[in-house]
Amino acid sequence: MAEQSQQQPAERPKAPFPTPPPFYQHFTKDNLRSLRRLRKDAGVPTNPSHTDNNTPHPDFDLLALPPELRYLIPPPPPTDPTIHTFGFAHCLAAPPPTLTDLPDITRLYPSHPSVLLNPQAHLISLARTQLTSFLTLIGNLSQNPAEGWEEETKEIEEVTFNMLDLVNRYRPHQARETLILAMEERVRRMRAETEEIGRLKGRVREVMAGLQEEGTSRSGGVEGLGIDTRGKGSDEANGEVGRRKARQRAAWATLDGVGMGEDR
Repeated sequence: MAEQSQQQPAERPKAPFPTPPPFYQHFTKDNLRSLRRLRKDAGVPTNPSHTDNNTPHPDFDLLALPPELRYLIPPPPPTDPTIHTFGFAHCLAAPPPTLTDLPDITRLYPSHPSVLLNPQAHLISLARTQLTSFLTLIGNLSQNPAEGWEEETKEIEEVTFNMLDLVNRYRPHQARETLILAMEERVRRMRAETEEIGRLKGRVREVMAGLQEEGTSRSGGVEGLGIDTRGKGSDEANGEVGRRKARQRAAWATLDGVGMGEDR
């Protein structure tokens, strides 16, 4: 028991990801308000556009700002479209390569335009070929690791490039079809809303017609009682009927205005 009490507590596990950079602490509401106030005093737009790439920060001099506000101004976009990753240069402005730009890669799918409109069958076939080549590569490596990889690796690379090229060629058609589906869904929702408005309008007309009939019957009943119109009761009844008819006329005028707006 004494030995267990003398043991130090277990070390806390370290975070699986590194901590964020410390300058994220400067992005506070107070600092943003301070930056907006400084820009307003200097006559600089709130969201300046970096049109001059030769100037590091065209809206403010960073050295003139407090340290906690310098990180709130983003740097200008890079002027060089070339980036380097793993020792290779990549141009961001260049279009994606196609199979015609790769002379060592053979096209494994037909070049007919119908293939680009429905590439699913060819993509499935290429995926199965890729899986078969990978299993063959694993079997060759288990028997002869020194020489059993080159041919299958070349085939896997060829199939992968064909799949990427086929998917890239299909993307414009996919974007058009997605836009068409979104527009059709919007039209369907608008038609459903219009039909619902028409249905509710019909119900309101039925209710108003029932109220009008009820008001007419009550008015006839009062006249059939033979009450002296000069009396107090007759004046109150006539006043109530008049107010009810005025409300009904206003409701009908409103419905007619709604109907005319829909017709337009």
